[in-house]
Amino acid sequence: MSVRGSHNSSNSRNGRAKPATRAAFYDLDGTLADLNLVHAALFILANLGEWSGRIGSIAAFAARAPRLYLAERKDRRLLNQVLFESLKGVSADRLFSLGEEYCERVLIKHLYPQAVEMLEANRRVGLEPVLVTGSPDFIVAPLARHLAVTQFASNRLVISRGRATGRLAEPVMAADEKAEWCAEYAAERGLDLRSCWGYADSYYDLPFLSAMGHAVAVNPDRKLRAAAMSRHWPILTFEKPDDDRSDDYAGEGIVELSRRSADGAS
Repeated sequence: MSVRGSHNSSNSRNGRAKPATRAAFYDLDGTLADLNLVHAALFILANLGEWSGRIGSIAAFAARAPRLYLAERKDRRLLNQVLFESLKGVSADRLFSLGEEYCERVLIKHLYPQAVEMLEANRRVGLEPVLVTGSPDFIVAPLARHLAVTQFASNRLVISRGRATGRLAEPVMAADEKAEWCAEYAAERGLDLRSCWGYADSYYDLPFLSAMGHAVAVNPDRKLRAAAMSRHWPILTFEKPDDDRSDDYAGEGIVELSRRSADGAS
């Protein structure tokens, strides 16, 4: 079973919420926020240390671009694995520190306002929010605290002697693994998935959505939109947040970011 994050929150914004007897499972990237794992990886690499160190890290990441492209098109599990290879050698403490920074500086600003409103409305009617995402735990944990979400499933890097090995712990949270995790989570709590809701944006999440009694396609890609229409699932379209993003790397491509790094080192 994949890693599960759990923490108690005393700052819930829903003091009058009904006791949770059902759950709403949310994908993160593309569903709650208009970012993906590539943005997170670029931010981490661009902020690891001195400029000289960043150049090597980003260059190595750029070299993986063809594999990332193929993985994105064919295998979301492989995409996760290729992305996190670039973090090999980074200390666990540094990863969690950068995860906090990424969450505060970038991720929170890119949450869809409508998605947050939906999560809160669901919570008020008794749907416990649970994040189920391929994003790493060092990013998901601070976001969960921000949203007052006490349960999440995420990927995690294998750590050896305090440093990332570049490998992901099994099972990798993608496709079928997400559905299996939700089924185990519901069974442990006596929940019926037929009474639960699931929200996701990608065709790769079709097994995850199909496991739910109430599936919702959020900003779906072409294949998921077609699947949702054939299954008569609701389709939601959220607008991107309108704010100043000048202090983050979310919109930067690999080539542009590499160029900036090189300029900074000169």
